[in-house]
Amino acid sequence: MSAAVEVRDLTVAYRERPVLWDIDLIVPEGVLMAIVGPNGAGKTTLIKAVLGLVKPAAGEILIYGKSFASQQRRVGYVPQRGSVDWDFPTNVLDVVTMGLYGRIGWFRRPGRADRTKALHALEKVGMADHADRQISQLSGGQQQRVFLARALVQDADVYLMDEPFQGVDATTERAIIALLRELRSDGKTVVVVHHDLQTVPEYFDEVLLLNVRRLASGPVGDVFTEENLRKTYGGRVGFVGAPAGSPPIANRGPLPERLGGVSRSREPSRN
Repeated sequence: MSAAVEVRDLTVAYRERPVLWDIDLIVPEGVLMAIVGPNGAGKTTLIKAVLGLVKPAAGEILIYGKSFASQQRRVGYVPQRGSVDWDFPTNVLDVVTMGLYGRIGWFRRPGRADRTKALHALEKVGMADHADRQISQLSGGQQQRVFLARALVQDADVYLMDEPFQGVDATTERAIIALLRELRSDGKTVVVVHHDLQTVPEYFDEVLLLNVRRLASGPVGDVFTEENLRKTYGGRVGFVGAPAGSPPIANRGPLPERLGGVSRSREPSRN
């Protein structure tokens, strides 16, 4: 299986403090991968490094074997919803159409075909009826769907998503995971920063366990184990009734509602 994203010896430091240290990672083409780790583990920083939004101290990042600069149009991005100024005076359709600017250029006005494509993306996320609404008037879940539509309209091969499930209701979460599975069926690769440990085995094919360093990565059934999670969370994750030698978590069904202080509810992000 070819690599959609390859990270080699990546180190990122803020004010000489390593945030990511010597990361090696291969993301196979056509998979859903979760990036999992505690607050401050560097999950968001890793996404931004792949996108060229932060400068590494060392290392190399390749998209389908080439630099991000040469493959930029093949990559779509959904940032954290909390990082966006939702009071900016624009409507839903215009926000989605912005996803096309990388292809049409910032100085050409979107044409009818571009707006039709944006409306089609809104239909896929169930937001076509809200095309003319101001983004400030939307709920958190609706805003997240709009950002997904903006990424979809790029028709990328690799999608990087920073906590797309954070703060959304159950209906929106089901809609998002259905959309991600559809992207995978179309041969796309999706990498998601994710906090809900319980849903990792259900939602994802591969997982990266990250805490400044890469603790483990690979198929969920192989690496999403109690031992690896304890290493990732510094021994703070406890599992009720898991005897020694038990199978990977992915094969044992749902985890407890609270995992030694790591709640199923979404944590505020500080990475």
